Amino acid sequence: MPEKILIIHLGALGDLLLSRPALLAIKRRFPQAEIDFLGYPHLVCLIQPEMQIKHIYNVEGSLFFTLYTGANEDFWRNYNLIIFFARKKRPEWERILTLVPSLFIETVPPPKANLSVFQFQVQQLSKYGFEDTLEIPLLRLPPQAISLRARPNFLVHPGSGSPSKNWPAGYFAKVCKAFSKLRPGFVIGPADREAAEEVFFYLENERPRLLKKMILLEQLPLLTLATVIAQARFFLGNDSGISHLAAALGIPSFVIFGPTAPGIWHPWGPKVKIFAPKVSCAPCGDEERRNCPNRICLESIKPEEVINVIKTQLSEDEPKFGSN
Repeated sequence: MPEKILIIHLGALGDLLLSRPALLAIKRRFPQAEIDFLGYPHLVCLIQPEMQIKHIYNVEGSLFFTLYTGANEDFWRNYNLIIFFARKKRPEWERILTLVPSLFIETVPPPKANLSVFQFQVQQLSKYGFEDTLEIPLLRLPPQAISLRARPNFLVHPGSGSPSKNWPAGYFAKVCKAFSKLRPGFVIGPADREAAEEVFFYLENERPRLLKKMILLEQLPLLTLATVIAQARFFLGNDSGISHLAAALGIPSFVIFGPTAPGIWHPWGPKVKIFAPKVSCAPCGDEERRNCPNRICLESIKPEEVINVIKTQLSEDEPKFGSN
């Protein structure tokens, strides 16, 4: 049994959360081991309590680049096992990874594998004797003090890592209007301002009072944002890391997929509803997405469909929402 384990994970927020089944399998297999983590500290803090991570090292710091140079061998030899999560193994990493026992977990399945990301990762671990299960608990957060003038009842995240994955702004506005009796909140990250302003444009023209009720959650620290999300009644967003976070926290999460494959990338959580396009060209590859002159995949998912599904789900969970 290894006494000290180093986990290396190069993924962003959604990638990290999709790895939770595999990461928790590691913790279950070696419950007494001391676990350190090399990744993005502002993301890893979300899973630090459940993984009982002792030290978090920044993947953007100098330590990570010693993987390429072979320097700082004493640091790497300090571990009995290194488990590396990345899309592809690079030859430059071999020198360090041969210093101590190591496992390499490829994070994204090949196109013809017909597996989700989390299934693919757990299957790889199972070959080394790890528990092959996808039964994982909800993401639990450490206590956070929140200073907001008001708490939103439902949350909308109109952005994503790419504009090509964003549902039309007018569609988001229609959903906001349908649930105008509730207090809406808008999640706005560093890359989301333009997408949010497009939604605000529609609301300003059609429902200015609703726009004034909006609670803007703009560039909040991730743990603070996660705490706000966990207290919301439902969440609506695109294929993005924030949607994965809402799903992992267990709130009803309604997620719009367009050019990306929901079978591979769908969020992990007990209350997730995926809206996928019914057009022949979706999902598509990166090159097709870049060259696509329009977004018929996203436009084919009508707001009325989303509104009806949300109302049905909320009326089942809380009957008082049935009249909204």
